[in-house]
Amino acid sequence: MSKKMDSGTIITIFGATGDLTKRKLIPALYNLYAKEIIKDKVPIVCVARRLIAKDEFIELLNPKKFIPQANQKSFSQFLKQVYYYRMDLQNNMTYSHFAEFISRLDRTHHCKGNRIFYLALPPNLFESTVGILRSTNLLNGEGWKRAVLEKPFGYDLSSARELNGCISSVFKEDDIYRIDHYLAKEAVQNILALRFANSIFEEIWNNRFIDHVQITVAEKIGVEGRGAYYERAGAIRDMVQNHLLQVLSLASMEPSESLNAEHFRDEKVKVFRSLQRIKPAEVVIGQYGKGLIDKKKVLPYRKEMSVSPNSETETYAALKVRIDNKRWKGVPFYLRTGKRLAASYAEIDLVLKHVPNNLFSKQEPGPLPNVITIRIQPDEGIVIRFNAKYPGYGMNLQPANMEFCHPGQFRINSPKAYETLLYEIILGDQTLFTRWDGVEASWKYIEPVLTIVRNKKKEFPDYEAGSLGPEEADKLIKGDGREWCMPRKVESRPH
Repeated sequence: MSKKMDSGTIITIFGATGDLTKRKLIPALYNLYAKEIIKDKVPIVCVARRLIAKDEFIELLNPKKFIPQANQKSFSQFLKQVYYYRMDLQNNMTYSHFAEFISRLDRTHHCKGNRIFYLALPPNLFESTVGILRSTNLLNGEGWKRAVLEKPFGYDLSSARELNGCISSVFKEDDIYRIDHYLAKEAVQNILALRFANSIFEEIWNNRFIDHVQITVAEKIGVEGRGAYYERAGAIRDMVQNHLLQVLSLASMEPSESLNAEHFRDEKVKVFRSLQRIKPAEVVIGQYGKGLIDKKKVLPYRKEMSVSPNSETETYAALKVRIDNKRWKGVPFYLRTGKRLAASYAEIDLVLKHVPNNLFSKQEPGPLPNVITIRIQPDEGIVIRFNAKYPGYGMNLQPANMEFCHPGQFRINSPKAYETLLYEIILGDQTLFTRWDGVEASWKYIEPVLTIVRNKKKEFPDYEAGSLGPEEADKLIKGDGREWCMPRKVESRPH
């Protein structure tokens, strides 16, 4: 983060009293301020409908909890740039006053018409918010205007197209920033460096050497009070359609012509368009029941707040995904994600093929396959598993690891995902954001998956909280003569 801003911008956050603002956006903006990246050039306008004073709004942000590292003096200075503006998005009588307020701030802070509109809102409020922007002069005049959208971007292909039509009616594609915060994680970005800057990896990153790939995002947490949202979404919409498919695209894309955002995203879209239609037997779903997490009893999903007692929503999903292109033909990608599992971690495991005519093939125990693991969280880094001679008499093999720990190697605190994303939005770099044709292609792939899920017979709950998920997920991969890679901290395999 060496670049500094050339000019100011006004950041307007719609839905500012929501969880995202206090947990992610304000802490990220403060960190950019503390690093002198935005300083006094960026007034932050927090828009919500609550009738509260600015002091009450700051208290609502709970900075002691979400920004515990903040220097009191610099945080007080930062707050001078934060404004709270009460507005009912569905009351057009307030629109003109809001536009006047933004114009005054623009003149005061010399922002030259540069504006970021962050829609931290449920999708059903997008249309009215876009209506505000369309009916005022906020998008006119000098400077650039950018819109930032959070997931979920649609409930299905049809609603995603409708949302996109709404947003694109007032913003050009070049000015729309669709966020998937997984793309800003340091370890996820490091996939590109690992692959394309190192011949030892790029030369083997194909179906000649790789047997299969696993992408796992496991969580100990439940729905965390978001039962109403999760009932409508489920694991496929909440995690697979966005986070897991985005990670898959980075792990499997062809080298782009350059690091230019458009070239980079072109290659990701090609991956989505190469995904083969999935079969019902290649989709496993599950739902957690009661159990123990960190030795504490937790509720089954059906007893979570705002969840139907007869809910058929999946909290776990495992898929066998295939990419129909020259590099990956014959290499399955196994994706899995779930809540209330035995451990919280996210990683990519590339399992290599056995050495042909292996000298040790008849030895017991024989050599294990080599595995390249990209740890996304926690302990971000890379682990390579290989076979080595165990010390002592005879030629006995034992697996060993070569490890690269990202924080340990560089001894710096990497910026959090939202800090990186906001920085890139201000600079106008769309590399870490999803383009509409990529969103559309991912929904086209996921829609048949959702149909399969709807038609599946569900005997929920089918896995205990604190376990590794439903038994059917094991059968999915074991049926191909393979097994799930497990993080070292998870030693047993309860179901």
